[in-house]
Amino acid sequence: MLLPTLIFTLFAFSSCLKLPPSFQKCNRKQPDLKECLLNAAQNGLFQLGRPILRDFNIPSLNPAKVVEATISSGTGPVQVEQKLRNCEIRGLPLGRLDTFDWDFDAKSMHFGSFFSEVNGRCEYDLDGKILLLPIRGTGSAVVLMTNTTLNADLRYEEVKKAHKTYANFVSSEVTADPGHVYFHFDNLFDGDKQLGDNINRLVNENWREVFDDVRDGYIEMLSRIFLQYLNNLFSKASLEELLD
Repeated sequence: MLLPTLIFTLFAFSSCLKLPPSFQKCNRKQPDLKECLLNAAQNGLFQLGRPILRDFNIPSLNPAKVVEATISSGTGPVQVEQKLRNCEIRGLPLGRLDTFDWDFDAKSMHFGSFFSEVNGRCEYDLDGKILLLPIRGTGSAVVLMTNTTLNADLRYEEVKKAHKTYANFVSSEVTADPGHVYFHFDNLFDGDKQLGDNINRLVNENWREVFDDVRDGYIEMLSRIFLQYLNNLFSKASLEELLD
């Protein structure tokens, strides 16, 4: 599996918080709990993109910021390591949750979702080969995923603090199937526009082959983002605060 190394900008743990009234809560004993949890999770995803949570030391998910990531070389057409810095990923809070299941006994969550557009912008550094052709450059890069179906299985441990119960997410398994992926790398070959345009065009003409070869690296980045933001929220909001 292609595992990127990630360093995220996150706020440190602070005292527990009382969520703003805009967050929807559910009761574990209500008959329509499954539907309530789906609606609450959808609402929570949207809330994570709003600046209101800055008052609780929870950074906005729009954009999600990644200070540094390394996408390892693939085993097929992508024979180049992608070193990414100062990434901003937009569009995650606008996703649609189609399913959401929370198993309290198994301490697990599952959600199925759809994102019409996820736009990642980073500074990049690469030197290697793509589709058997040399590629090198340093500059700005865009990776745009559209019409993406994303499923995630998450597991957590319960942590007791001051008579409250918190969730610490320890693992995630994510799958993603985009309808299309667009790549663009500025300043390839020291700014040679003709060479750069040719490589960008070739990469996008073969986007599926290129993406599939490094799919695990990009999915792992999304997985780590979800884990970090969930832990940032659930380390501050107890399960008693989230559920009646």
